[in-house]
Amino acid sequence: MGLATKKRKTWLCGKCGTRNEARTSSRKCSGCGEQTKKPPRVPPHARVLQQVRYPEAAKLSVTIHGGELDACACCGRPKPEWGNHDRDHGWRKNEASYGKIRGVCCYRCNHLVLRDVTLEDHRNAVAYLERAEAFHAE
Repeated sequence: MGLATKKRKTWLCGKCGTRNEARTSSRKCSGCGEQTKKPPRVPPHARVLQQVRYPEAAKLSVTIHGGELDACACCGRPKPEWGNHDRDHGWRKNEASYGKIRGVCCYRCNHLVLRDVTLEDHRNAVAYLERAEAFHAE
């Protein structure tokens, strides 16, 4: 039995037919020097993150949710010194916010609003937590 050989990942230039190493970040062909490698595929719901920059998203967040500029739209935490909040966008095709900015959220809140969870699922979770709190408060 021989050793399994690793298959090298390459891309083929559509202009000159040269095989190029896929692991480089360059999109230029090593044969003809033209930029012929296709850009990476971006899912439709995530294209908004390329089109809407943070300052614009923060202003939109204030318009939608109120509060202060650069504050988390969910919990109100101020923007951290080391960076920006996350730009939250719609993930589900059947939602009105699909592929649109919903607001800016801190890392914690952005991950609480899970992409595959519906509004009804969140309402059920809130009701569950309220029942548990009420039970233990008595």
